[in-house]
Amino acid sequence: MTYQELRTPVEEKEIEIRSDEVQEILTEVPSWMIRYGITLIFAIIFSVLILSWFVKYPETIEGSVELTTEQPPVKLVAKTSGYIQNIKFAEDEMIRGGEVIAELANPVNKETIDSLRIFLNSFHLDSAGVQSTELSRLKSLGQAQIQVNQLYNRLVEYYKLVNDESFLRTIHNLDEQVVYNTRLAKISGEQLDLFTNEMKSAKEKYKSDSVLYASGVIAKITYFANQSEYYAKKQTLLNAKKAAIQYKITASDFAEQKNKLLKAREDTERNLTTEIQSGIKSLYSFVDEWKLNYILVSPFDGKLAYLSNLADNEFVTTEQPLFAVIPNNEHVLGVVKIEQQGYGKIEVGQQVRMKLNNFPYMEYGQLKGRVDNISKIAGTSGYILKVRLDQGLSTTYNKEIVYKPGMTGTAEIVTEDLRLIERIFYSIRKIFDR
Repeated sequence: MTYQELRTPVEEKEIEIRSDEVQEILTEVPSWMIRYGITLIFAIIFSVLILSWFVKYPETIEGSVELTTEQPPVKLVAKTSGYIQNIKFAEDEMIRGGEVIAELANPVNKETIDSLRIFLNSFHLDSAGVQSTELSRLKSLGQAQIQVNQLYNRLVEYYKLVNDESFLRTIHNLDEQVVYNTRLAKISGEQLDLFTNEMKSAKEKYKSDSVLYASGVIAKITYFANQSEYYAKKQTLLNAKKAAIQYKITASDFAEQKNKLLKAREDTERNLTTEIQSGIKSLYSFVDEWKLNYILVSPFDGKLAYLSNLADNEFVTTEQPLFAVIPNNEHVLGVVKIEQQGYGKIEVGQQVRMKLNNFPYMEYGQLKGRVDNISKIAGTSGYILKVRLDQGLSTTYNKEIVYKPGMTGTAEIVTEDLRLIERIFYSIRKIFDR
């Protein structure tokens, strides 16, 4: 066997590698394009790594946000359908608490309601006569007119009751009868003592005459005369007792009549007083309800905001938002609602980015803030975060936004401000951890 036949495949490959063509390729110096291409690739890779270090790719949790104030604005809505009238303040105008902002058309005149309120505030039962006269002047009170008329009738009845002179005369006469019969009963008592002594004397004389008559000392006619006198004295004593008792009974009857009349009058006065007080409370409730339904009043000092495009005599519907009163010098804050997923990553002090619905992000930028408070318990819509605005209502594009109640948008809470290279590394580590 020859040497050529005994060569192994490895030896053949080595001889092949060392062929002239291969040697030429291995020994030839690379061209400039290849050299620069490799350098460019490594430069790009290095640049990407450097860029990924500077570029941040934060982890965020999204939620909805509504701007409000520490003391929330109060929205005023229409309590009934009707035409709005007498709008007294323009938008963004400062108003004081208790000032009337506007009215809703209704069948009762506001001046009449004011008069009724004055009447109720000054009402005193001791001057029922004057009060009833003032009440009779109040007309056109709509559904409350029946209550006003009923109260007027009760006041008239009460005034007549407490000023009824015939009742006072009757009570006076009964008092006199009680005193008169009491005196007569006393006199009868004094006479009773006298008649008792006379009867005792007549009785002793009668007993003595009975003994003498039985002994035949005195005549029969004398005996019977003394007997008649004794019986007469006894009858007089009985009549005196009867009269004394009768006078006492009569005095008691007159006293009872007086008490019954006073009791009846007291019951009538108490019932009238109760009805009058009930009528007063009912009218107070009517005034309050009327004011609630037809008068829009500022609850506190602040700035007025229109929630609809309003003008006098414009028709509004029940529960339609009309105005809002924004408290003075109140800091605006964001209230963010988030779902439970990811809640555990949120901490106080984390950055929040907010984009408002009515202010396009590309044109106005966004608001920035920090988590200031986190609710401990989830509500029906999730957890609530309070966000402190770092620059107030100045956006990232340096545009100042004017606060209006009900401004909403989306919020992003930055839970981890990672660099891009860190996120890539975490992703790779997660793959190997599996």
